[in-house]
Amino acid sequence: MSSLGALVQNENMKIFRRLRTWIMVLLLLGALGLMTGLIKWNDIHTDQTNWRQQVEQSLQNNKAYLAKMPDDALPEERKEIEDAIKTKEYALEHDINPNEQTLWDIVGASTFMILLVTMLTVIVAADMVAAEFTWGTVKLLLVRPASRGKILLSKYISTLMFALFLLVLTFAASVLFGGLAEGFGSVSYPALYVGADGAVHEQSMIISVLQKYGLNAVQLIMYVTFAFMISAAFRSSAMAIAFSLFFMLVGNTLVMIFRQYEWVKYVLFANIDLSPYLTGGTPIRPEMTLQFSVMMLIAYFAVFHIVSWLLFTKRDVAA
Repeated sequence: MSSLGALVQNENMKIFRRLRTWIMVLLLLGALGLMTGLIKWNDIHTDQTNWRQQVEQSLQNNKAYLAKMPDDALPEERKEIEDAIKTKEYALEHDINPNEQTLWDIVGASTFMILLVTMLTVIVAADMVAAEFTWGTVKLLLVRPASRGKILLSKYISTLMFALFLLVLTFAASVLFGGLAEGFGSVSYPALYVGADGAVHEQSMIISVLQKYGLNAVQLIMYVTFAFMISAAFRSSAMAIAFSLFFMLVGNTLVMIFRQYEWVKYVLFANIDLSPYLTGGTPIRPEMTLQFSVMMLIAYFAVFHIVSWLLFTKRDVAA
């Protein structure tokens, strides 16, 4: 029997020997570099000498906007303004300039790039199984002594390893770019956030950033697992990639459209973002809890793998 380690190594070679992979890496690094440049440009053209006056003016604007907000406004929008008011009041009281740019602002902003990481990994995941049929190499793969289940597992592990590689690359590159742009002397600068208790807290920037990366990693794993299932369902790489990206991009929008219906809480995309539970935010449905969303994610994770295994192990590969 072929060892799982050897199969994983073979799948990793397939990923990293393709020109497409390194184009993805360069695209990610380029996006991070552009983001850093824009943040630095904005910092250079922002007057920080009167930061207290600027924060006070912004605070008054937030309060005026909150007072005029209609009663039927989204709870998320209302809470966002309320948290901004609390954070600015805390910053003024404790003489903390919330507008001061540091290395960690660049690293924190890099969490938005995890969406790009997810899209790139979804492309690889959606291509992992379907490509074998597209290229006609599936028969050569299945003549090995390894079982179909082990082959499928090796492909999934390799996909997760690629996702981890992009995540680590994103974090490391953002630290490097942030240090070059803002200096490495602001490592101990605190992060302000409104907790589930409604109070403002100070937190280490590194912990704050790693928490954001961790929450985004949950979404990344679920999207990748979903794309992997789609890959097992199609014989065409293009179709698998197209369907995976389509559901990834429109899923959250559809959930927001149908959020008034109770059944929407059972949809994957309504549970995939766990951050509201940890930051005092509002979930899609008020009756939803962290335990409920975690159980739903576990259930979907299991279903995706069962469907992938059934589709791949039972599929006829005859010409």
